[in-house]
Amino acid sequence: MSPDENVEKALEIIGEAVSTDPSEFEDHETWKFLGLGDLAASAAAADLKNAVDVDVTPEHFTTYPTVGAFKIFLRGGDSEAQKTSNGTATTTQPHHPPPDIGPPDPWQNMPKPKVPLTVTLQGSPTTCSKLLFLFPDGSGAGTSYSTLPPISHSVCVIALNSPFLRQAQDFTCSVERMARLWLSEVKRLQPKGMNYVLGGWSAGGYYAYEVAKLLVAEGEVVERMILIDSPCRLEFEALPTQVVGELTRKGLMGSSGAKKAPEWLVQHFTSTVVSVEKYMPTPVSPSQVPKFVDFIWVREGLVEDVAQSGLEVDLSVKVTRFLLEPRGELKTEGWEKLLPGATYGVEYMTGNHFQITQAPHSDDLGRLIKKIVV
Repeated sequence: MSPDENVEKALEIIGEAVSTDPSEFEDHETWKFLGLGDLAASAAAADLKNAVDVDVTPEHFTTYPTVGAFKIFLRGGDSEAQKTSNGTATTTQPHHPPPDIGPPDPWQNMPKPKVPLTVTLQGSPTTCSKLLFLFPDGSGAGTSYSTLPPISHSVCVIALNSPFLRQAQDFTCSVERMARLWLSEVKRLQPKGMNYVLGGWSAGGYYAYEVAKLLVAEGEVVERMILIDSPCRLEFEALPTQVVGELTRKGLMGSSGAKKAPEWLVQHFTSTVVSVEKYMPTPVSPSQVPKFVDFIWVREGLVEDVAQSGLEVDLSVKVTRFLLEPRGELKTEGWEKLLPGATYGVEYMTGNHFQITQAPHSDDLGRLIKKIVV
């Protein structure tokens, strides 16, 4: 069997293990991201042993953590995942390339948004003494926050919509570039001299963090950040696309009651996890860290018992457990490494991850936001 035939056959077998057509694999994608956890890796390695001319063990999926590195291994070559020093093979950690922040004009070659970038949900930017900017989760819909009860007559609540809502096929940019697409709109609405308060749910926490970094780099002051059930990328993987497919199949992906999640939401969520998979944040300078960083966590999982749920997922992936299983009381969970020295506050609300802005849990979220910002 030729090296190329080895690759083709191997990817076909791995594709079956993660329920993904191998033609959809990208070289930069990690096996964890694609849903190949420990159990699936062991099964795939066993199937590969008799199918290709290369000895494959489960450990090879760790040594060669990306599709591209694994292809090179199958062809009999070396890769960046494994270096040789004095004839001895040594394994290094997967390399994260510099973030793709895009061209000087972040809107270059970007489609025109089909929805407004910002929606003022409560109060007025010109009359309120405090503005709260809330960034969206993987759905991209800032209007999810419209279910919040009134916070305060002194607080203006502004939600950010993704520029790629209803055109998720064009969402191929990095988290860092997405933040740059929002920056001018946030600055336009914020009164001069007022300190910023930024918040975000799930991936929205990453957007809020990157916008905060851009603001402080320009000399602005971010006084407070509110991270709503947002798993830190230093500690948690991106959600595997295979899990997104399973949640969609079971009607658990952002669904409300008996309603099925709309196709545009699933498409945007999938594009988001692909972007997040490439995202690895860097710390803020201690002198620029917001004074206050608040965390709002849920304790409930999407299901009471994963084994009884019928979901075919790999629970060796930490972020999958974070989403699906009931949790204890989480604290800063890695964010303290990115935002060192802040005064941290931790609160807990009802519901599971996808119910955060759904009634009646949205009332609990509103109560906690009011406690934090008023």
